[in-house]
Amino acid sequence: MSNFHGSFILVLHTHLPWVMYHEDLQEGWLMEAVAETYIPQLLSLRRLVAEGISPKITYTMSPVLVEQLKLDHFKERFKTYCQSKIDAARNDRENFKSNSEPHLAYLASRWEDYYAATLETFTKEFAEDIPGAFKALKDAGHIELMTCGATHMYFPAAAEDTSIQAQVRTAVESHVVSFGSQPKGMWLPECGYRPACKWGPPVGSRFGEIPYARKGVEEFLSEADLNYFIIDNHQLMKAHPPDFVKDPFFAYRAAGAQTPKRPVSVFARDIQLSLQVWRHEVGYPGDGSYLDFHKKHSDGRLRYWKITHTKADMAYKDYYYPDDALDQKVIEHAGHYKKLIADSLKTHYDHTGTASMVLTAFDTELFGHWWFEGPQFLYNVIKWINSDPEIRTETCSEYLARMESKADVYLPESSWGAGYDSSTWINEKIAWIIDREYDAERDMQNLAREFFHTTDEELIKILKQCAREMMLLSSSDWKFMITNSSAADHAERRVGQHHADFKRLAAMARGYGHGLALSQEDWYFLGDCMARNRLFPGVDFKWFANPAFPAVDCG
Repeated sequence: MSNFHGSFILVLHTHLPWVMYHEDLQEGWLMEAVAETYIPQLLSLRRLVAEGISPKITYTMSPVLVEQLKLDHFKERFKTYCQSKIDAARNDRENFKSNSEPHLAYLASRWEDYYAATLETFTKEFAEDIPGAFKALKDAGHIELMTCGATHMYFPAAAEDTSIQAQVRTAVESHVVSFGSQPKGMWLPECGYRPACKWGPPVGSRFGEIPYARKGVEEFLSEADLNYFIIDNHQLMKAHPPDFVKDPFFAYRAAGAQTPKRPVSVFARDIQLSLQVWRHEVGYPGDGSYLDFHKKHSDGRLRYWKITHTKADMAYKDYYYPDDALDQKVIEHAGHYKKLIADSLKTHYDHTGTASMVLTAFDTELFGHWWFEGPQFLYNVIKWINSDPEIRTETCSEYLARMESKADVYLPESSWGAGYDSSTWINEKIAWIIDREYDAERDMQNLAREFFHTTDEELIKILKQCAREMMLLSSSDWKFMITNSSAADHAERRVGQHHADFKRLAAMARGYGHGLALSQEDWYFLGDCMARNRLFPGVDFKWFANPAFPAVDCG
């Protein structure tokens, strides 16, 4: 009889910043993610369930993404998007036929079928409700849904504890509304962890302030009844005590100045199993047979070429052959990955005698958007794991119900970004953003304290929109884009706009709160902000006033 060697935990972090009502190009990011990632993955999950296999994947659903997927504006835009792709594919097909390019005409026909099926699935099978499709799988016990910081704020950069408190509380409230239950875990944006410590702003105009006490991330999660979070193995290896052997095949307890709640567990993602997938140069997605992400055709922006070689110039890409990718390479790579997982768990079991777990974590968009064949890869990996009696898939919460967290670890400030530190989101290049964030954080805190007891509905409406603009301003995405020079112009505009809107709304709140009449133009401005950034209807501005539990002075 075979021994059980342990479980495979797959965590997929699903997030996009707020792009609705902000330029067609940016809205297109969400349309692509839904068409190429979320719908294909949902179909793969449903296929597994229909075959009697419970996938047991742990999905993060960032609240800011879910709020967009629920909008009628998104639903209409997505249907238009799919139809535009269908029309583009038809046009391409006719042009390719006219130019005697039968293989390209065949690929165009496949794209037409792909988007027609996607549109039908979205409207009929999913009733235009992507969050609802994930919820149904969650309710049936086939996946677990984690939450994330409300607008994906990078927690270690926050100047005020109340800003993180509001991100966490808003996230939990939004998750309960969207998915009908309390989340058990939280994905820290960018895996950004900070310990309880004395801290001063590291860059910008507030640099040099006298350090003051800040709470550790685990404290906010504990207060919100969240049980666990995820880090990279490099972060775990830096944890104290340094002479304590950290084994990423186990969960640990994040130690710190805990509030009067329960400890919070921390999982570390396995390095080698993660690199095998996400690193383009050596991982599966870089194989020459797969569909190339970057080379797109004409106005329809459809893709007809394969990667060919990771170093190949765009002019030298060969045509894509779906059968080579989907019927050969995906099968080969999924089988190889399943064997790596099984071998990893067996080796650990042989050394320890304990059937624990190995965890990998990725951005969800890797499987579909960046790697078109990714959903089929996941389907095969999950299916073959579940045919092996020695291993199985498991969610984070199922593991914690089966195994106690191993020991206390004291984590340093860290992330899963470059250098595994905060340098991507805290650096001199973006000091001007950090200045605006710190200004808005302190202003929002002061507003919440000043008008904490107000019952004026109009004032509350203004304060809630202040909270939304401040949270959108603090999204980690803008810093990432600017630091890495990726869509930096858009990120710079968004930072400037959210900060300017926040400051005007804050001035309106103070004026109105002290009895001054607002102009009709002011009310129009409020209405415009509420229409453009219409997320988190239940946000409570009071969460920004004071910490539920104050920070402990760590000396």
